[in-house]
Amino acid sequence: MRMINETAIVTGSTSGIGKKIAELFLKEGCKVVICSRYETNVNQTVTEFKKLFGDSVIGVPCDVSDPDAVKNLVDKTIEAFGSIRILVANAGVNLTYGPFQYLTPDKVNSDAKTIIGINLIGAINSISAVLPQMIEQEYGRIITLSGGGADRPMEHMTIYSASKGGVVAFSRCLAKELETSESNIKINIFQPGMILTNLYKVSLIEAWKDKETYDSQMELLKKYVMTDVEKSSMTVIPYALPMCKDNGKSFKGFSLPKMIRGFMKVSKEMKKMGKASDL
Repeated sequence: MRMINETAIVTGSTSGIGKKIAELFLKEGCKVVICSRYETNVNQTVTEFKKLFGDSVIGVPCDVSDPDAVKNLVDKTIEAFGSIRILVANAGVNLTYGPFQYLTPDKVNSDAKTIIGINLIGAINSISAVLPQMIEQEYGRIITLSGGGADRPMEHMTIYSASKGGVVAFSRCLAKELETSESNIKINIFQPGMILTNLYKVSLIEAWKDKETYDSQMELLKKYVMTDVEKSSMTVIPYALPMCKDNGKSFKGFSLPKMIRGFMKVSKEMKKMGKASDL
């Protein structure tokens, strides 16, 4: 158990990647705080994990876009476990899939407020709240999450991609600042790959692509491209441990060559089905 003396907050940890990371940390002996916007989901996840890990897990409802809620999360963590040694700023959301030109100004404004509020501002709020504690204890490990389109052009998820690009830029800038600090605080960026989570349960722009085609495409992505959530999440652990020396590094939870080959297979299968293969 490599994390027996560690304490961690994992935001957005009642489902998907965040929940799996929390579970893996608990298996390694870490004390973990579960959080998400919805109290019911937090309570269900904590109840599930307590059966396996006892008092090593607590839950705090938290909307990371609200700085007061994040401060409460940090206060509750310190009250329960005495420290915060690890933050995984995982909380993320996407709302719409399709070309930007199909979105009305009102929809753009609404989506941008929610997506950027949670994905980018939420990550910044979370880091801002834990950093004083980490500086005081002269130690910390912070992991942020990149996403599709963050470091290369990607169609059809423009606002989401912009939010994740902001997370990557913020993380790299903060890493530079931390290099000059005497505290042993590191921040690194996790690229999980394509994993079937709630991020893919989005509103499809049906004026652009019919749902049957989208569903066919998703089935092929699951078959050929998507990465197993546990396999991907396991790559986070080394960056959460004291021996981690990396700072400002982007690391992958997937095989890029395998992903490229998978997309080629998806395109080929879609053409056989007589459907457009644009992703």
